[in-house]
Amino acid sequence: MQIDAETILIIKYVAATVLLVAIIMAPAYLAAQNKKGKIDAMRIRVASWVFGWTVIGWLLALFWAIKK
Repeated sequence: MQIDAETILIIKYVAATVLLVAIIMAPAYLAAQNKKGKIDAMRIRVASWVFGWTVIGWLLALFWAIKK
């Protein structure tokens, strides 16, 4: 079975998308690991999704997630 260039390109895009979602959702995962309350975890998750595409918004969500 031969894998052509188009299939490899699709695999690359899928892998990049999965990696991007994992990075954007890292603050939500850290909030769950730090045992934040349900409301705080939800706020961090929403902030991560809404502002995660900006570096500053993602860093604020990350800081909020690890803050005790």
